[in-house]
Amino acid sequence: MADPQTVGQIMQFTVIKKKVLSPKKLPSILQKIPKLKPTKTRTLTLYELEGPNRPLQVTLDGQLWQNLVSELPQAGTTEDWQIVNLTNDTHPIHIHLVQFLLVNRQKLRTADYLVDWEKRNKATPPGTPPFYVKPKKLPTKPYLQGKPIKPAGNEKGWKDTIQMNPGEVTTIRIRFASQDGSPYPFDPSIGPGYVWHCHMIAHEDNEMMRPLKILPSK
Repeated sequence: MADPQTVGQIMQFTVIKKKVLSPKKLPSILQKIPKLKPTKTRTLTLYELEGPNRPLQVTLDGQLWQNLVSELPQAGTTEDWQIVNLTNDTHPIHIHLVQFLLVNRQKLRTADYLVDWEKRNKATPPGTPPFYVKPKKLPTKPYLQGKPIKPAGNEKGWKDTIQMNPGEVTTIRIRFASQDGSPYPFDPSIGPGYVWHCHMIAHEDNEMMRPLKILPSK
């Protein structure tokens, strides 16, 4: 119940004669984005294990959470991750410790890629991901369609989460260093490590999360 003393009260504005400071003009470039050159490219998948009425599991690269760590980037390096979405959903993928740049998205023949990916990894029967082994990489180039889609204006800056749409390969450029490019002020190789995952709680709690370990810099 409302406080009887506040019922019927109104907000009052008092206008006074005082010089108002004009806001400073924004610079034409708010933040300079560096041109990074990746030293390694990884091709990963977003993969669902289908059930009769709905997905039974959603996974990163067809692997379970408890599998051995398969992503082992080195501190101080820059990598491109090409992530192929083989599901019917858009997944907000989040990576701990780092921020990254969206390079582009591109359509691809998802059904053909899925068949060949399962065949290469001997998924028997089809629709069963290679849960206990690191999947063999399948290049995306033969399956791409159309031209790369450049980032929208709101996606051109540093991100720690990005939408990955169905039927597309999303390429992100990750710098394993501090925000300004300098080495981490701590040793990221110490400790249990980090994770990357879908930020939809029903997915990340249903196997769509994987460990990520950082190797020491040389």
